[in-house]
Amino acid sequence: MNLNEMKQVLGTRAIQLTKSLGQNFLHDANQLQRIVAVAELKPTDKVLEIGPGLGPLTELLVAQAGEVLAIEKDARLVEVLRQRFRTETGGTPALRLLHDDALDYLKREPRDLSDWKMVANLPFSVASPILVELAQASRGPRRIVGTLQVEVAKRLGAEPGAPDYGVLSLLVQLNYEPQPWFKIPASCFFPEPDIDAAGICLVRREPPPLTDEERKAYVRIVKRGFSQRRKMMFKLLKGDWPEQRLAQEFERLQLSRQVRAEKVSLGQFTCLARNLQGPPPIMSAEIFDVVNERDEVIGQQPRSEVHRLGLMHRAVHVLVFNAAGQVFLQKRSMSKDRQAGLWDSSASGHVDAGEDYDACAVRELGEEIGLQLSAAPKRLFKFAACAETDQEHVWVYRCEAEGPFRLHPEEIERGGWFAPGEVTRWMAERPEDFADALLLIWKKVIRELR
Repeated sequence: MNLNEMKQVLGTRAIQLTKSLGQNFLHDANQLQRIVAVAELKPTDKVLEIGPGLGPLTELLVAQAGEVLAIEKDARLVEVLRQRFRTETGGTPALRLLHDDALDYLKREPRDLSDWKMVANLPFSVASPILVELAQASRGPRRIVGTLQVEVAKRLGAEPGAPDYGVLSLLVQLNYEPQPWFKIPASCFFPEPDIDAAGICLVRREPPPLTDEERKAYVRIVKRGFSQRRKMMFKLLKGDWPEQRLAQEFERLQLSRQVRAEKVSLGQFTCLARNLQGPPPIMSAEIFDVVNERDEVIGQQPRSEVHRLGLMHRAVHVLVFNAAGQVFLQKRSMSKDRQAGLWDSSASGHVDAGEDYDACAVRELGEEIGLQLSAAPKRLFKFAACAETDQEHVWVYRCEAEGPFRLHPEEIERGGWFAPGEVTRWMAERPEDFADALLLIWKKVIRELR
């Protein structure tokens, strides 16, 4: 359905579009195809469409998906859709049309959408609350693709310290990973909105970083932390949790009591929710060797003190390559207290007190990705302790394996094989996606691969 056809249908039926319903219909064929492409639809997919309007996107969805549930609030448009797709006579069996308020429908009772995808030109007036409702559901869609205001798209993907980082960012990012968004000019809509729009894609995190009960604590912490944006988060949270308990958690996560919520990462909020919802955690008993600039052991300290004081210690990074020359990288769990949600080496970790580098490399491969070695992998090179390595002396190793691997769910969100050139380009375009140490390591690895 192009723009002229839209105007003809609306004119013939004397339908005046309502601004309060956010009715700005996307008519540009290229943008519609782009949205469908991002959704990565298969014939077996079930799709939820919110606000189908006159059905230009619906037409593409029913052609590519196995089942489409379209929810439209405007009764006048429901009648247009029924006639166009002949739903009452079975003309489009893949389509089920529902006359309802989508937000009320989603709130009315918990719904299992875990096998569904949501693809829609979302009504601007309710785009944010619908996204929050879907993203916070215990069984939300596998993928959320839609159009909304550019300002909302910026907030969805915002990082700590950015002006757009806030409650919406954190409520959505807990269970969903925002993908790069693309701009859609106002001229692609009828009537044209006053602002440009954006196409967004959110991919569900697997497994969910928090239980349902922990998620409730997370929402409470996030909303309380941003309730007075310029106030220190510790003081705001004291209204809900005992000060001593908060002090323990802030120290464990190396959060200053003066920090504001806008500086706290998703991973730190996640850890706060997990620990404040349940019984007080036992402080980490890990003991590290403290070393000097020459990597000589000069003492031992608990992990928490090593990081709090910025003491030099030891770590390993292992890169696993397959026969095709691809490297396996892991995406760190969002529950990690450091570098949460960033892509990192195949396996990495601290060297425990009394342990040597080689033994640590073997142990970390087994613990993190389930790769059991009878001997240490090949040493590549060593980095001296510096800011990028978090004051760790690091030995970098390499080994060969094909997988599949058994990923530790509390350590790793997911993993994947990547061609070295692909990793290099990705780092150049989006260095913020990677752990600091891997950025440093990869520069030297890629030189040795040439």
